[in-house]
Amino acid sequence: MQRGIGIILRAFLILFLFAQIGAASAVLPAPVQLFPDRILVNLLKSPGQTFIVSSTPNPMKVIIDSNLPIAGFAASQEVSDAALARIRYSELGEGRYRLVFDFNYQLFDITALETEYDITLEIAKTYTRTTERVVTRGVVYGHQRRADSFGPNVVNYIRVNLAVGNEVKLALAQNRVFGSENVSALSERYGAIAAVNGAFFSGDGRPVGLVAIDGELISEPYAARTALGIGPHGLAMERVDWQGQVFVAEEWLAQISGLNRPRLTDELIIYTPIYGSWTGTNDYGFEVTVVDGTVTNVQIGNSPIPPNGVVLSGHGLNREVLSQLAVGDEVAINIQLTPPWLEQGFSQIIGGGPRLVRDGELSLNGEEELFRSDVLQGRAPRTAIGVTASGELLLVTVNGRQPNISVGMSLAELGRLLIELGAVQAMNLDGGGSTTMVIRDLVLNLPSNGQERPVSNAILILAPQK
Repeated sequence: MQRGIGIILRAFLILFLFAQIGAASAVLPAPVQLFPDRILVNLLKSPGQTFIVSSTPNPMKVIIDSNLPIAGFAASQEVSDAALARIRYSELGEGRYRLVFDFNYQLFDITALETEYDITLEIAKTYTRTTERVVTRGVVYGHQRRADSFGPNVVNYIRVNLAVGNEVKLALAQNRVFGSENVSALSERYGAIAAVNGAFFSGDGRPVGLVAIDGELISEPYAARTALGIGPHGLAMERVDWQGQVFVAEEWLAQISGLNRPRLTDELIIYTPIYGSWTGTNDYGFEVTVVDGTVTNVQIGNSPIPPNGVVLSGHGLNREVLSQLAVGDEVAINIQLTPPWLEQGFSQIIGGGPRLVRDGELSLNGEEELFRSDVLQGRAPRTAIGVTASGELLLVTVNGRQPNISVGMSLAELGRLLIELGAVQAMNLDGGGSTTMVIRDLVLNLPSNGQERPVSNAILILAPQK
């Protein structure tokens, strides 16, 4: 009995293996070979057989017509490949046979080598087609349609020469910390020649990470992430940390926790006029208003922010520390970046990350900079900023989440793209639905949401005033 069961099991196993072999062979006909960068098709000729090869760009097809049956193809079938969707074989009648390769997107390089015995087609799956045009003196716009083994992408980039007077400026939506605005609206309001979305931001529109505009610190660094600084001697890219301290009569009083953001447990936050007219805090904190280094007001929660001063807001132990101060006390606030970019005259600073390129080499440090998996993993629409060896600024966007049009890039792929475009230093910026590029008030990329997403801040390129 057991011997009979064993024979039956072996028979089922043999049938299963044959079925698997048959399924595998059905996946791809023998004359067709798939490689990451190309497709090879080798068709053997019968005596008197001829082949006519043609193609159509939209939809993308490669068509092979013959006067005799084409060996190796018995039926139509779907293909699991980023570029090749299906293979269709049919008899048209009157001694005509047709083989059609349907592709998911347009391909450009198709070569055919024919001998008296066979014909071999090589269809390239990877390509880069680039066009560039001058927007204004020192500003060049580039557009790429490209494909790699994972699919197609649409890339837009701007190369900016700052040596001829072009200016880089950061802008907040609605000119305040909280809020959102389309990049195109920000660009139009400032009269920018070009713009891209900037730093990451929270759901309420507040920048997350380092932002300084015209030498004024707007928000503090987070996790010492990579930042780009625009200074009197050019561009710099480094990881930037910070510390802030409060002194009374030259005696250390407290450590500052943050700048222009909601106050959390046991924190001491500084609110400046860019935050708004009021701190909006609750009654669990104590607040001190400082104008020209002197305490002008003390109260519990939701203080008015003077146009020429700041408010210190403390919770927990910091509440107790601040409650010791009185009107008329002299207070000094010391905030320093590391490296000391503010002291060195860097007027526009934007935090991003993770780092993509360092000294011309791919350099990814997303985990060090405490980025979540939704930023680090997979392909997505991307925005990046880089610096070339000659000191030019590169702004790059990659469309994404658009199957068979533009699938987006991983961070490693984005870094390699920046290197290809000439960057020696580069970092990632906010991406996904935020990715937007504007030139002369025209949105040039296709946002993944189908329309612009309002953002917290943007990087603007201003041409010299005539």
